[in-house]
Amino acid sequence: MPSQNIAQACALIERDLSAPHPITDLAQACGMAGHHFQRTFAAATGETVAGYIRSRRLERAALLLAETDQRILDIALECGFETHAALTRAFSGHFGLNPKTFRAEGLPEGTRGIAPRPYLRPIESQTLTWDHDFVDMPDQWLCWRRAPGMAEGRFFPDLTQISASFQTLAAELADAERSFSAAYPKGPKAFEDPEAVAHYGALLSEKRALNWPEGWTQIDQGRFAVFPHHGPLTTLPLTWNRAVRVGLRRFDLTLRPGWMFETYLASPSTAGRRALSALIHLPVENSTYGKA
Repeated sequence: MPSQNIAQACALIERDLSAPHPITDLAQACGMAGHHFQRTFAAATGETVAGYIRSRRLERAALLLAETDQRILDIALECGFETHAALTRAFSGHFGLNPKTFRAEGLPEGTRGIAPRPYLRPIESQTLTWDHDFVDMPDQWLCWRRAPGMAEGRFFPDLTQISASFQTLAAELADAERSFSAAYPKGPKAFEDPEAVAHYGALLSEKRALNWPEGWTQIDQGRFAVFPHHGPLTTLPLTWNRAVRVGLRRFDLTLRPGWMFETYLASPSTAGRRALSALIHLPVENSTYGKA
């Protein structure tokens, strides 16, 4: 599956950001021709291969500058830049200030990325095209169980177990109107984040007596930007990257306070290769775009 191959390529890049990662090597690891790999990567993530690598390296450099007293040369080498000067040029072009000034002053608030990754500023693919809608949604209740930890960019490593848990919930809900979903009060801090937590379960119009949930959270009414995901749910993190890290900026959207969530149109373990299988919902401020 091409999208599954791209997810594997992202994991390979993230394991060692200091490595050169030639496109030919990444494409070969994915069993794809070079040009096809680059087109598929951009379509899946919203970023070029080179842009993805560069933005992650610079995010890592910013974190080390902000949180350690390492020499700038050592940070450059750790993040895949051959010299102090090479990092300074790339960092200044990306963030608008040099590493020394950043270390002393930080990023101006208006230039920060989306929390909890304020230094991640993806380099958007210029070929990105993507449909999205706006929906004004009423108050809803999410009955949930927790799923802790993100590994290799993914929540829910065991989709069979999650599917079984959803089936148990479905049996208890019987014919109740609901949408199976997972929701996030905030995103992960990194590609690997053992502290990240997903809340999965079902969205209901009102609370009811159930044995399945660990807890309940109200998803407040408001406008949501809705981004579609096609294919297996194992590649859903790629669509999240396109939506949150690239789509919001591309469409000049501003997140408002509230939980982000995904709703499932297919079973987590059986979603087809190209079928519309999930919808990502991002709480946004009112837009000049019309609602769906």
